[in-house]
Amino acid sequence: MDKKPYPFLPFEDSLVGEKILFVWQESHHSEKNLKDHLLKALELTENQLVFTPNAIKQKLMVSYPTEIRSFIDKKELSKITNLLLQIAKGKSELFPTPALDITFELIEWILTGFDMDDVLVDTLSALFGTSLTNEFVDQVRAEYIKELRG
Repeated sequence: MDKKPYPFLPFEDSLVGEKILFVWQESHHSEKNLKDHLLKALELTENQLVFTPNAIKQKLMVSYPTEIRSFIDKKELSKITNLLLQIAKGKSELFPTPALDITFELIEWILTGFDMDDVLVDTLSALFGTSLTNEFVDQVRAEYIKELRG
């Protein structure tokens, strides 16, 4: 008998998700509003937001960064946004199951390791089906760094 997958709570189980929510709420929006935007944009139901099993996650967290670096090298930055959305929706070639947890880990990796705010703005805007700005990404990064410094 298969174990039921463990629910992934995007704004509690991910530090970057927590910071996205914090900045979102600073603009007087609610968590429910953000989660509704997310589910609608990804065309998922809440019970499709689950953790990716560890062994699979480890394999993917080797493959996807390699793929993203190759897009950066080829200056095909829009393909990064497409890949991150496909992963979240469960439409990526490597893993045909919604994996928002992996998308958030990759967003975190890009947020802290690359100077690609435009990619992050496009990705977050598409993920949440709303128009976000560079200022939003700057605030998320600032909150993230503040948290890391304790």
